[in-house]
Amino acid sequence: MLIRNINKFKVVKRFSLCKKMYDLSETIYIQELDPIHEETQKVFGEDKEYLTDISSDVFLSLCKGFIVELEEAPTS
Repeated sequence: MLIRNINKFKVVKRFSLCKKMYDLSETIYIQELDPIHEETQKVFGEDKEYLTDISSDVFLSLCKGFIVELEEAPTS
């Protein structure tokens, strides 16, 4: 089983997912896409609490104007 990273995203347009509303400037964490096996991706809230799983199709839709990936500052 492949270990996938979890990336940090900023909400830029409000949306609802699994009975939760995500507001502007909220931070969420989403497990990276698995293009080979197309497994679901886990979503975590600002407090890094598990919220739900999403399909790769939902993730790709969110990337089209609802969320943007935030770059982490390198640690040295």
